[in-house]
Amino acid sequence: MTVKCRVCGRTVEVARWSKEYERLKATDHPAYVCDSCQQRIRTDAQNQQPH
Repeated sequence: MTVKCRVCGRTVEVARWSKEYERLKATDHPAYVCDSCQQRIRTDAQNQQPH
């Protein structure tokens, strides 16, 4: 399955045997965020937390 990242627009091929494929297949309009964008969002959120 080919999906497009909602953040950066990169097109990614999701393997049929992956959990991500099953999650995306279960919805009519899948919201996919690629691994690099997920990491960037996670890092930004951690940096914004008060220490």
